[in-house]
Amino acid sequence: MELNTLIVGIYFLFLIAIGWMFRTFTSTTSDYFRGGGNMLWWMVGATAFMTQFSAWTFTGAAGKAFTDGFAVAIIFIANAFGYLMNYLYFAPKFRQLRVVTVIEAIRMRFGKVNEQVFTWSGMPNSVISAGIWLNGRAIIASGIFGFDMPTTIVLPGLVVLVLAVTGGSW
Repeated sequence: MELNTLIVGIYFLFLIAIGWMFRTFTSTTSDYFRGGGNMLWWMVGATAFMTQFSAWTFTGAAGKAFTDGFAVAIIFIANAFGYLMNYLYFAPKFRQLRVVTVIEAIRMRFGKVNEQVFTWSGMPNSVISAGIWLNGRAIIASGIFGFDMPTTIVLPGLVVLVLAVTGGSW
């Protein structure tokens, strides 16, 4: 077995072990999104902000900015504007309603049926996005490790599934 493959395998096992060890820490949406209210507001905000960064931010966006110029900056300006609006408008409303997620507010205001409609209507886009991400990662990983494409798509997908299930995200 090649050293690179061994390292990635150990990393996958490490991720699954972390999910298993911390599965009892997350039992509510408040635990999942804001540490059960035990974290400072700026730490929760910084965590939410940093989850939006990916390899594309530093590679793809930089390459797109090189070819298209300042237009790419609009994405990041719009993100900053969105965070500002969340801070100024939505956060006080959510605090007043005592909810953590948008879906909880929808359930309170419009009922359980609308909550399900809003939840399930986002599913097709999420599945397609996940497929695109797994395919892009598989193109790179299959070139590096020499595996076939289906293996490099299915194996990390299973690791993410196991991590989500054992980590309490259900």
